[in-house]
Amino acid sequence: MSTQSRRQFLRNALGLSAGLVGASALNPLYAEDLGEFKGPAVPDVDAIQASKRVYYVPAMGSIPTPDNYAFFSNPNFIVTEKGVVVVDTGSSVQIGEMLLRQIKKVTDKPVIKVINTHEHGDHWLGNHAFVQAYPDVEIYSHPNCRKALKNGQDAFWFNFMQNNSDNKITGTVMTLPDKDLNGGEVWELGDTTLKIHYFGTVHTKSDLTVEVVEDKTMIMGDTVMRRIANMADGSFQGTIDALTQVKAMNLATFVPMHGDHDDQTLIEDGLTFMEVLYTRVGEMYEEGMSDFEMKPVIQEEPFMKNVASQWPGYESTLGTFISVAMQEYEMSLF
Repeated sequence: MSTQSRRQFLRNALGLSAGLVGASALNPLYAEDLGEFKGPAVPDVDAIQASKRVYYVPAMGSIPTPDNYAFFSNPNFIVTEKGVVVVDTGSSVQIGEMLLRQIKKVTDKPVIKVINTHEHGDHWLGNHAFVQAYPDVEIYSHPNCRKALKNGQDAFWFNFMQNNSDNKITGTVMTLPDKDLNGGEVWELGDTTLKIHYFGTVHTKSDLTVEVVEDKTMIMGDTVMRRIANMADGSFQGTIDALTQVKAMNLATFVPMHGDHDDQTLIEDGLTFMEVLYTRVGEMYEEGMSDFEMKPVIQEEPFMKNVASQWPGYESTLGTFISVAMQEYEMSLF
């Protein structure tokens, strides 16, 4: 979308009736001139420095709720000699605005690029704030992300965040990425080299990760996390393959969008979880067991008992993970 098109888009949004305070995804409110209808500001959360150039703002929870303003993932930013590159912008314009405040505490450099790692709403709905602050900012994603959003995922995720936050994202205008990254791109930004990686279907069909070469740091998006979340759009085997490749890169620091940054242990834990679950599901499938029968067996695996059981979502979502893994294994046989 060109700068002129973006401005026209925002002008059009200004014309929406104040009666749309319920704000469906198809008719989101524009915040600035309808300020009385805008959801509340998100309280400041200070950025954490993960490496020399990489920062992230830690989420206020592991799932979207009214109490945390649907702020449940970690937006990242990279400070380069040429400007700031933001990787994921949060679930709302309010979160994006808060992220901008934290960036300004660290540097006075402008934001020059935004990358959305995939189509889930906590990774791109905050784009609106960056277009407001920097009308010429470039917003990138994988083509599969743009395709999914244009095919209805934009509306789905707006409504999901609106409902789960009790309408606190009101004022957010859906602002989609408009430039493609296919993986393999290298950006030279003065003192900083960024490498874009695409490993195929991992958490979704569009996951990007961003390597900050000089820092030996990788921003992982949702390709790994210490959290049991949505795998309906992804692949267990694809995740195993991707994390195996990442592990071989011998990087020093990894920053997930859910959970704290860590060293190689984060990758090893994510890989072990996927391998244990998918391998055991395959073995028990061959024995004729149902997904309900598999769950207590998998829960007794040492890694599950000692490590994964401590992750958010373990009790509520492990059964769904097993069902999805079973479907994937079954499809692999044909």
